[in-house]
Amino acid sequence: MTSQNNFKITATETKGLNRSFEVVAGADYIAKKQEEELKKIGKTVNIPGFRPGKAPMSMLKQRYEKSVLGEVIEKVVETAISDVIAENKLTPALRPHVEIKDYKEGGDLTISMNMELLPEIAEISFDGIALNKQVYEVDSKEIDKAIERLAGNNKRPKELAADVKAENGSVVVMDFEGFKDDVAFPGGKGEGFELELGSGQFIPGFEDQLIGSKAGDNVTVNVAFPKDYHAADLAGAQTRFEVKVHAVKGMELPSIDDEFAKTLGLESLEKLRELLAEKIGQEYAHVTRNKLKKELFDALDKKCTFEIPSGMVKMEFDSIWQQVEQAIKAGEKLEKPEEELKQEYQAIAERRVRLGLFLAHTAKNEKLEVSREELSKAVYDQAMQYPQNAKQIFDFYREHPEHLAEMRGPILEEKAVDFIISKVTINEKKVSLEELMADDED
Repeated sequence: MTSQNNFKITATETKGLNRSFEVVAGADYIAKKQEEELKKIGKTVNIPGFRPGKAPMSMLKQRYEKSVLGEVIEKVVETAISDVIAENKLTPALRPHVEIKDYKEGGDLTISMNMELLPEIAEISFDGIALNKQVYEVDSKEIDKAIERLAGNNKRPKELAADVKAENGSVVVMDFEGFKDDVAFPGGKGEGFELELGSGQFIPGFEDQLIGSKAGDNVTVNVAFPKDYHAADLAGAQTRFEVKVHAVKGMELPSIDDEFAKTLGLESLEKLRELLAEKIGQEYAHVTRNKLKKELFDALDKKCTFEIPSGMVKMEFDSIWQQVEQAIKAGEKLEKPEEELKQEYQAIAERRVRLGLFLAHTAKNEKLEVSREELSKAVYDQAMQYPQNAKQIFDFYREHPEHLAEMRGPILEEKAVDFIISKVTINEKKVSLEELMADDED
């Protein structure tokens, strides 16, 4: 019995991480809770002939007893769960599974309760763990290539001589008007429009027919609209466009100098080089860390041999397999038989749960915490991944601060990884870019 004699609790199974109980809530306790709910209702409902809160209990029971019973049973079950956990000093891995075994209105309530506990994790010695950290130093040639890519993305159109013919990649400045059955159709007209040939901006076949044109040319373009075109009256229709070419422009690369850097918001080319070196270095540092983490996890996986809750493994596996099923629906083909893949993903799920529990244990033991500043940075980083939706992301976390807790776990895990890395031996090895970016088959 609990200290308040609300429940009779009997342990029915103790095996590994599994615990099962039978819990009986007495009829008197349920009746008491039901009366409490009825009193709450009595304070708010209007019953003819009685002032609010003055209706007799007999009348409240007659009107509302059955309707509140479900809510009362729910609350009794929640209290039973809390009492069983507290009385037995348990730490469930997931919410306990509860079933009503026996209940008749006015009688005792008997429920069965099954749960899995979080495992007790013994301390692990990090002695003997040696990790190889790949180090790649960004060289000037790579920065040069990055600047060239930036320049390529910032090409500027430059008008060419009147006799220069348009080719793929040229920009044609034109007026155009579209006709269907010799009648101009709405939305088919434009003036001074700049079209890059080969961009796919217009319907298929249009841009190809402007290759070879030059300033002053009049070109008739015959094209069929796609059958799935959004405007039903043009879908699949044969049309004619009359085009007047005003000018042909070539795409010119900007000079790579201080002026180019200023167009990007930087004061000089040297500052641009410094910024790119830092950005590229951060990207490669991320690759280096991921490889180091994988090597660390491989080492920890051999040392972590504690039992893990099957319910947590199932949740992790289901999450992985759901992604596989979505990929199949999207048209991807399985590289291996389904059963073989399921066995592999089952092992991955077990590894993830085991290592996740160990990292959480390490964070708790070492009293690692996540600061408000770290949470704010995590929100900022997420928003910067989707700059077009940044405001909505900031607003969401401001209006729903409880969701910040979802970010706390991954940050804490990274802190636990950092702590463990600080305790193991790290052997640095300079590598080429090819070596750093080589895929690990495992």
